[in-house]
Amino acid sequence: MLKNILSVSGVLILVKALGFFKQMVIAGIFGANAETDLINLSYGFIGDIQYLLVQVMLTAVVSVYIHVKEETQNEAGQFASDTLCAGTIVVAAISATIFMLSPWISKLLAPSYSQELSSQLGGYIRLFSPILIPLVWMAVFHALLNSNKRFIPGQLEGLYQSVILVIVIILGAPYLGVDSLVIGYWLYATFSAGFLGYQARTYLRKSSRNPFRNPQVRSLLAMVGPLSIGYGAVYINQMVDKILVSGLADGTVTAMSYAATLSNLVGTLICSLCSVLYAHVTEYISQEKEQAVAQLTERAILVLVILLLPVTVIAVSQAEDIVLLIYGRGAFDAEAAAMTAQALMGYSLSFIPLALREVYSRVQYGYQDSKHPAVNSVIGIACNVTLSILLCRKFGVFGVTLASSVATLVIGMLNVQSARRTASFLSLKSLWNLTPNILIGGILSILLTWGCKQWLAELPLLIRLCLTTFFVFSGYSVLVIPAVWKTGLIKPCHFSRKQR
Repeated sequence: MLKNILSVSGVLILVKALGFFKQMVIAGIFGANAETDLINLSYGFIGDIQYLLVQVMLTAVVSVYIHVKEETQNEAGQFASDTLCAGTIVVAAISATIFMLSPWISKLLAPSYSQELSSQLGGYIRLFSPILIPLVWMAVFHALLNSNKRFIPGQLEGLYQSVILVIVIILGAPYLGVDSLVIGYWLYATFSAGFLGYQARTYLRKSSRNPFRNPQVRSLLAMVGPLSIGYGAVYINQMVDKILVSGLADGTVTAMSYAATLSNLVGTLICSLCSVLYAHVTEYISQEKEQAVAQLTERAILVLVILLLPVTVIAVSQAEDIVLLIYGRGAFDAEAAAMTAQALMGYSLSFIPLALREVYSRVQYGYQDSKHPAVNSVIGIACNVTLSILLCRKFGVFGVTLASSVATLVIGMLNVQSARRTASFLSLKSLWNLTPNILIGGILSILLTWGCKQWLAELPLLIRLCLTTFFVFSGYSVLVIPAVWKTGLIKPCHFSRKQR
């Protein structure tokens, strides 16, 4: 598993580096204005549904496929084909519904927009609605590859998106303006679906039956409802955020989108590593290896919390420098930078809560328990909506993104409790034992970032940010790593060799 994690991490770093370059190109050419808001709202709406499709398919398909594969490879292949067929039918109906309801959806996404802007937004939603069909194919193929422990092809989707969008924007922006983004997104979805389909073709088997009569597909569909609610919390939270900030200054929606791209570097890494964890945990669960499940889960959350604390401190304290380094050029002015930095500060506080939410929800999904994570997410949605409304009035975009992070923390803590009810052998003992060291390291990190702001203020931006990151991680590591080393938990694959 360590090899898979390192491979996925390396690919993600490359993909996210290209993603930053893509955003730099978009920000430099288009800036943050009403036109970019229309694209970000419309594709953001479809992108949220894509996120939902991918996460639901990755979770449900992996769980059912691995259990079926334990019995027979041929039946697993037929299940994969039936899932692809059923998913296409369902998503085609969803796309048609979105197309027809686009005028009302545009009003929902941006209630403060004028009739003209609302009409333009509805037009973009109609252009993007059919793209859900190749996106669901991508999700199914991605899930099949993950189930067979081929994690790299699915992680390359972001690379294709960045490369294709940059090429289309450079060539098409002088003639089409922001509409070149529409063409770029369509080309990305089509190419990625074809590439992943080619990679996953060996896991498909011909099936002549009605896909909805397949008992495994029915098991999958039984998980889809609760999973949609659970993962839909992210979509609903983002939709609420965009609705609230659409009434603020022009460009605020785009600024929040830019901030989300930056925070998603960490968020995507967490979710992708948890996808690797999920495939292994589900396999151990199907083999009834409780000790392996407990040790893998305990080690995963400990490592993530230790790594994410200094990352959070740097992202919050250096938000403005990070934004200026990535986006500060071309049409991206000081006002856009300030809005983006405020949004990034709020989003960055969600890193550790996100790790708690993802790790412990995956354990429950491995037991095919999608009900409890769904209930927890509904509670988180209510928390986010309430706090967003309250904090937006006083703190603007920072208040909205802060509310989202608080809601993620609520869901994460609830997932910990419900996972331990599902699997009573799970433990947080190692994390609690190391909490004093981690907290002291966090306090030192905060002091170091404050000191660096005073001592390094005259240095160039990139050098200042690099030195601050170096000092923070060095000081934090000196305090935390020796304590972790004594526990023996950082020795890779210790439990896996023992279990095997």
